[in-house]
Amino acid sequence: MRKLRVLIVNCYADNNSGARGNPLFVPQSIAPQALAGAFAAEACELRLHCEFRSGPLEDLRRLAWPQLLVLTGLNTALDRMKQLCAYAKTLNPGVVVVAGGPLARVLPQLCARYFDIVLDGDVEALAELVAGMYGPALRAGSVTPRLDLAPRWHPVGYAEASRNCNFACSFCSMTAEGRTYQPLPLAHVRAQLEQLQGKQCVMFLDQNFFGGARADLLARLALLQEFCDAGRIKGWAALVTSDFFAKPEWLQRARQSGCIGFFSGVESLDDEQLRRYEKKQNLQLPGAERIERCLSAGMTFHYGLIFDPRERRVAALRAEVEAIAANPALTLPSFISLAIPLLGTPMFHRLVAAQALLPGLKLRDMDGRSLLTDSLDPADEVCRLLADMDHCLIDAAGARRHAWGLWRRYRRTLPARALLSALSPDLACLLPRFGTAAREHHLGPEAPRRTHHGPSEALGTLYRPRIALEARYQCFFEPTCVTDAAGELHGELQADLGRRNPVEIPVHFPGAGQRSPALRREQSQPAGLR
Repeated sequence: MRKLRVLIVNCYADNNSGARGNPLFVPQSIAPQALAGAFAAEACELRLHCEFRSGPLEDLRRLAWPQLLVLTGLNTALDRMKQLCAYAKTLNPGVVVVAGGPLARVLPQLCARYFDIVLDGDVEALAELVAGMYGPALRAGSVTPRLDLAPRWHPVGYAEASRNCNFACSFCSMTAEGRTYQPLPLAHVRAQLEQLQGKQCVMFLDQNFFGGARADLLARLALLQEFCDAGRIKGWAALVTSDFFAKPEWLQRARQSGCIGFFSGVESLDDEQLRRYEKKQNLQLPGAERIERCLSAGMTFHYGLIFDPRERRVAALRAEVEAIAANPALTLPSFISLAIPLLGTPMFHRLVAAQALLPGLKLRDMDGRSLLTDSLDPADEVCRLLADMDHCLIDAAGARRHAWGLWRRYRRTLPARALLSALSPDLACLLPRFGTAAREHHLGPEAPRRTHHGPSEALGTLYRPRIALEARYQCFFEPTCVTDAAGELHGELQADLGRRNPVEIPVHFPGAGQRSPALRREQSQPAGLR
């Protein structure tokens, strides 16, 4: 029996990744490997591509190969998913295209206009779909990420121990999706660690590794200590919420189990801003104290700062960054971003109700580097700040002073790997990225330059079809619009987001040999919508 040909693509197209891809960036996504875990290895031929890691999928011949194309991506990736679907349908009309991820959950009705099947669940929903369409023999017996399909050369491996989050920050896509926190069985975590033996570090990509019952956390820590003590992995790191740092005993237990460090959402050192973000968990302990407490316990601390130009002045953010840079007890922020009103979040609905979103916004502008709203400062001042973010808000001399002070303070406290990780934001300031046209298909004269002002941002060359398309697929290369010319919620989003709690669309899994309801719906639509 011939194997089912499956291509899984994690789509990515924003301003800051570089069209060359980001193979060395930490963290990477394991979405392609997780989705591959839905398929029986002996019955399916799997090919994976991550556009964040490897850059845009340029060899279009690869899209002519699969019988089943699975597309996923973060919130700004919907346009890229549409583009790859149009290419695949043109080159291979018989291909079935499945779309999933955050946008499939928030915009199910819009996505149903473009893709054959829209899944709003996790990888287990894909496994059930495969069993329904092609038979149970093609569904994996145990739905576990195929981490063996990830690049083997990278010293960092990735895993997950839970899904979703037990907090509800106003700007987070997890809040928009409204799904409950779900710890994964310990056997599932062990199976992933077995695939990652020999890695210098295993990083857990959970939204909150610290969530759930404390007995579950202790069991995970014991498992990790078992692997570290046996030398099967060299250390581990995770994403945790700020309440983790409130009790020193948790830091001690984590360090004992082989932890190298954490990423945690500091977002701001201003308590009033944290309250507006509904980051209640961040108010238990001052941000600077959390950072210093973690570093003093022998583990690195990474975090980001989020700036809302409607509520804070540009000068206040620059002063905050300068104060951090002058303090060698703290690591520099790993990133600085605008607050993004992701679709369906409380922040998004609040801005829509206040008519505060700028007119003519596109979904691809929600990347943290485009001004999307009105602001306290003049727009050109905010845009200058955003341009500076692409390089660094700290000059080279300041970064060198900070790095030297951090090294002197923690050189005897942090292990070598953790110390190097703690210094990585300083190194990023000393070696800034070249160019900011990352979402463009080619870097060069034909790539439009950024304005950092959402309504005036030009479309990049990814939006220019590389092959001749049928008329019905040309609309797949039009950007998804968020607001219209008057600043109101765009008409094509009204069905999904016009109400605060949009209706859910049930997903029906077709039986073997049947075409799905989504496929039948696609065939019945006018050509311009297919």
